[in-house]
Amino acid sequence: MNYRILFTTLIISLFISWTARAQAPGNSGAATVSFSLEQAQAFAWENNYDLKNSTTDVEIARRMVKQNTAIGLPQINANLDYTDYIVQPTTLLPGEIFQKPAGSMYAVTFGTTYNATLKGTLTQLIYSGQYLVGLQTAKAFLETSKQKNLRDKVDVRDQVADNYIRLLVVEEAIKILDSTYIVVSKLVEEARKSYEAGVIEDIDVDQADLNKSNLEATITYTKNLRNLAYANLKFVIGLKDNQELVLTDNLEFFLAQVNRDALVNQPFNYKSNLDYVLLKKADYLTLMQYKLAKTAYQPTLTGFLTGSANAQRNTWNFFETGEKWYPTVIFGVSLQIPIWSSGSRKYSVDQARLNVEKTKVTDEKMRVGLELQVATAKTDFSNAYAIYQNKVKGFKTALKIYEKTMEKYKQGMVGSTDLNQRYNQFLVSNNDYMQSIATVLSQKIRLNKLLEQY
Repeated sequence: MNYRILFTTLIISLFISWTARAQAPGNSGAATVSFSLEQAQAFAWENNYDLKNSTTDVEIARRMVKQNTAIGLPQINANLDYTDYIVQPTTLLPGEIFQKPAGSMYAVTFGTTYNATLKGTLTQLIYSGQYLVGLQTAKAFLETSKQKNLRDKVDVRDQVADNYIRLLVVEEAIKILDSTYIVVSKLVEEARKSYEAGVIEDIDVDQADLNKSNLEATITYTKNLRNLAYANLKFVIGLKDNQELVLTDNLEFFLAQVNRDALVNQPFNYKSNLDYVLLKKADYLTLMQYKLAKTAYQPTLTGFLTGSANAQRNTWNFFETGEKWYPTVIFGVSLQIPIWSSGSRKYSVDQARLNVEKTKVTDEKMRVGLELQVATAKTDFSNAYAIYQNKVKGFKTALKIYEKTMEKYKQGMVGSTDLNQRYNQFLVSNNDYMQSIATVLSQKIRLNKLLEQY
């Protein structure tokens, strides 16, 4: 009985644990996840494909710094050489040494059959200008990689926001179209009844039915756009194919955050702009390359300590105790002094110096370009905001006119032609209204990114 209770408790615990994991956001096995924009952005920072590689690039840069640092630390290497003379070399010596006739040569074989040498070498870089500047360059590259990673995060953040809002806009458009479709469908049914009662002509029924068919096509097209926007958002966030996404923020939340005057009047400091900060990091790397090129004129000093042991045998007994190994220990320094390179080093320094000169022009171009971008973005945002306000009024007015015209049509006060005109006017106004929302929020994201300080 106790085993049954224990087994039942275990099954229930596993089921609860599995259910909790399945409902957790970001779990690959989850059926549905609900995200606000902020949650979606945080999730994307962990799961976006490009950001994963960008984060890996930072780790690669860190390893590069450690690799360059290790070059200047002590290096130890060991060598084991073994020689087996299957046929020993022969040396010819003058015959007089061996009391042979003058002018004759006597063949002599020197050496042992088996020879082994065990050697260990410790080297230490004492001074190298290339090493010191190279280490600074590696650290600068790490900082540049971090800055690029930050820019990638900002890009992904804005991509998520843009796709999130566009999906909300499409979903809102579908809601309006669906509610309109209900009204149009009822209108078609009422038109058929009126025709059967002889109140209207068949052309009025056909016109109402045509409007319904056109609206169905528009709804189908808009829902396909919704599926595409949904797929794009999931891709940017990094959700798996088997996960469903529910958006918890709405358009009213984002529209309430739009403050035209605050954004347009916000001052711009190009030195704090993300792209300019990244450019200055790249400029510093270029300067380090110039300094690195100049170190080619500097000497390099290295110290070394070598210990070796040599064994010579005619019998293969290297591992037997009592047999001698003859040691050798050497200490020394090596100084390499560059003297003449036929202009190779000079031209390398000249190229690096010219690249530094180019950075000054690039900086000025970036500054002027950013000022122009901000001015253009502020103008585009102001125009988009003005158009949005206009389209809000236009949509409300078109809806009001369409509803009144429909009531008059039901009462027989206006014909199907007037109703059809007001219906088409309403659909155009709805489309313009939705597009203006997407545009103004997109322009806000763009301007915010330019004005942010880093």
